[in-house]
Amino acid sequence: MSAPTEPAPLLRPSLAELAARTERAMIIGIGGGGDVIQALPVARYLRLFGVRELWIGGVGCSWWTPAGEPVSAEAGACVIGPTVYDVEQLAPAEAWAPGIVGVSRASSLAGRQPAEAVLAEVLPGHPFVAGLTGGAVGLRRGLSQVIAERGIGLVVAVDIGSDSFHDGREASKARTSLVDFIGLAALTGLAVPVVYALAGYGADGEMQGEELDERVGRVMRAGGYLGASGLTPADVREMEAACALYPDPVEPISARAARGELGLRNVATHGPWGTVIRVTPLAAVVLHFDPGVMVAEACRGVAALRETTSLAEAERIFRDELGEIPETRLQPMIRFFQG
Repeated sequence: MSAPTEPAPLLRPSLAELAARTERAMIIGIGGGGDVIQALPVARYLRLFGVRELWIGGVGCSWWTPAGEPVSAEAGACVIGPTVYDVEQLAPAEAWAPGIVGVSRASSLAGRQPAEAVLAEVLPGHPFVAGLTGGAVGLRRGLSQVIAERGIGLVVAVDIGSDSFHDGREASKARTSLVDFIGLAALTGLAVPVVYALAGYGADGEMQGEELDERVGRVMRAGGYLGASGLTPADVREMEAACALYPDPVEPISARAARGELGLRNVATHGPWGTVIRVTPLAAVVLHFDPGVMVAEACRGVAALRETTSLAEAERIFRDELGEIPETRLQPMIRFFQG
């Protein structure tokens, strides 16, 4: 019998320590939709350690209904897949770098507004949207330019749920991991410290709780755990106000968990019947990880996407090499069969 593997030493600096070393930071929701809402408690946390200026945004991927509205349980709408759009077609918008635009409350695309625009006036930083159409390479280059020009010393990638930890061996296939994987593939190549913030533990219903625990445990054993922060009452109020402006079936769960709304819930995702999730007190905590360790130990498909230069190339690799269905192709496939 082989000896148990020794845990890796905890030598990496925590998010708190990294925040104390810089006055400028970027927070980016890497899952699309309303993930920028999960950036709100992270922003408050960073300010506690002296970060003065923030850039807060997300990627160009939205779960719009055919009418151009965000998905919500109240609307009774079911959207099978997200829309990935060219962020440079948002208007009015300010070009920051190729594939990166600053947005305002008025920014829209064919009458549709991403969460970053809807929430532009309440986000505690400079709002932006980063494009996915150039693959991981395009996203990395655009973010690198913004980071260098603005003197940003820290990047925090935030996502809700579990899908960033998908490794391909789960009981059910990945449902929305491609967008997260492109984001991780781009961010792990940046020249500044990057921290991944996992919000709303398991709230997306993408993975069974036991599977998520096992993947997270791998990362922790390898020394990739960088601390945690709990939602405060002020965070909860701020997030609830943002969710009222931009409805989303998943984003409110972390704030509701902090109010004690725990146990089995059905969220309006992945089809007309929704997805059953188990909300635990851990959903009210934001866990911080080293994304490089995550890629090495859990979400191993990310490495295959690092040098992709288009969304189509990333989709092909995700489908043909990783054996997964790209969520970004579901809407076009449905339109094809309907036509």
